[in-house]
Amino acid sequence: MVLIHLGTLGVGYLLGSVAVSVFRNRRILFWKLMGSLNRCLWALTGFSHNLPAEHRVWTFLTAIATAQLSGSIAVVASGDVGADLVSREKAIKFFSSLSSINLVANSLGLAATTAFFNILPEEEGYITTYSASLVFSAISSGFLLMLKDIDPPASRTSFRDLVKDFTDVTGSSSCTSYVKVATLFTFIVNLPGALWNYYLLNVFGGNETWVTLKAIAANLSQSAGFRAWSRISRRMGLKKTLYVGIALTSPIPAAFIFLPNLPGQIALEAYSGFVWAAYNLANNIYTLYLPKRALRVYFIAVLNIAGNTLASAASRLGASLASVSLVAMNSVFIASTLGRVATSVLARKSAPDVLVR
Repeated sequence: MVLIHLGTLGVGYLLGSVAVSVFRNRRILFWKLMGSLNRCLWALTGFSHNLPAEHRVWTFLTAIATAQLSGSIAVVASGDVGADLVSREKAIKFFSSLSSINLVANSLGLAATTAFFNILPEEEGYITTYSASLVFSAISSGFLLMLKDIDPPASRTSFRDLVKDFTDVTGSSSCTSYVKVATLFTFIVNLPGALWNYYLLNVFGGNETWVTLKAIAANLSQSAGFRAWSRISRRMGLKKTLYVGIALTSPIPAAFIFLPNLPGQIALEAYSGFVWAAYNLANNIYTLYLPKRALRVYFIAVLNIAGNTLASAASRLGASLASVSLVAMNSVFIASTLGRVATSVLARKSAPDVLVR
C-alpha cells in the first residue's frame, strides 16, 4: 500500500503538471473528470467485498491506485484554476471560508458514520456508509461539472518548454526556499505519524470512539480557526502567520504523551485544530500564489511529490525507532516537538513572503 500510495501520487503529480501545462485551455476538464473519478472510486472501494474472492484484492488495489492517480492530477488542475478564479486580494478570505465549510462537512460525515455503525448491525452499517458516500460523491461531482474556467494561460507545447519550466521552478530562490521549509516541516510532523493511534489505543487504552471524537473536535476547532486566522493573517502578514503557526503546533506531540484520558485528548485536539489552521491557510496561499502564473502547476507538483516522499520516509523512521521501547517511542514525539520549533525559526529567517493585498 505504501508503494502504491507513493508511486501513484508521484506519477499523478508529474502527469498532472505536464498535462495541464500542455493543455492549459482544457485544465478545467482535467479537474472535472479526474476529480469526479477520484470521488466515486473511493466510495466504490467499499463494495469490493461483493466480488469473487480471487478478484477482490487486485480490484481493490487497482481502484485505490487509480483514485490516488486521478486525485493528484485533479489537485494540480484545481489549484491552477482556483488561483486564477480567486484574486490575490480575496484569496485569504475565500480559501479560509472554503476550508472552514469543508471541515464542518467532514465532521458531519464522521458523526453520521459513527451513528450508522452504532445503530445498525455491522454489515448494514458498512453498506449504508459506503452507499451514502457514493451518493454524495455523485452529487458533489455534479456540482463540480457546473464550474467554468476563465482566461487560462497559454499552453506549453514543446518538450524544451516543459523542461525549462521545471528548471525555472527549481532554480527560483523563493520557490526553493519555501519548498525546503514546507518539506522539512512535513518530515518533522510525520515522524510520529504512525504512532498516534497506536499510542492512543494500546498505551492509553482508548478505543475507536476516542479516535472519532478527537477527529470531530479537531475538525470543528480548525473550522473556527480558519475564520479567526483569516482576519489575523491579513493584519500581521502571511509569512508571520506561517512561522507563528508552525511554532504554535510544537507543543502538541509532547503534550500528547502526558494526556492519558479522553477529556485531555479532546482538549488537545481543540487546540491542535485551531493552531493548525494558521499553517494550513498560509500553506494554501503560498502554494497557489508564490510561483509565477506560468510555473504554478510545476510548483504544485514539486511541493507535493517532495512532501509525500518525505512524509512516508519520516513515518517509517519514526515507527522503526519507536519499536525499540516505550521510552524510544516517547522520544519520537519529543523530537517532533523540538523539530517544529527549529522549523519555525528557519521559516522566520528564510521563508519568502507572498503579497496578497
